[in-house]
Amino acid sequence: MLEVREHRRVLSSLRETKGRALGVHRQEIDEVRRNWRRARGARPATHRTVLEEERAGMRRLAGQHRTMLAQNRWLLALADRLQERLGSAR
Repeated sequence: MLEVREHRRVLSSLRETKGRALGVHRQEIDEVRRNWRRARGARPATHRTVLEEERAGMRRLAGQHRTMLAQNRWLLALADRLQERLGSAR
């Protein structure tokens, strides 16, 4: 069984190792973040145009979707009126 002082010494050495390793890890993460920021600012033009085309396509589809929803609402209202007329005709 370890003495209290020995136990504390072992724990403190482990803590130092972890601290050093964490410091190196933080430096690596910072470097990755810096590279990512640089790359984000310098997007290729083709990538930008593809994104713009995709957005335009999505806007177009959203417009079509809205018109289809309006048509569906109109058809549902028409069907309700027809049901009411059929019900009152009987």
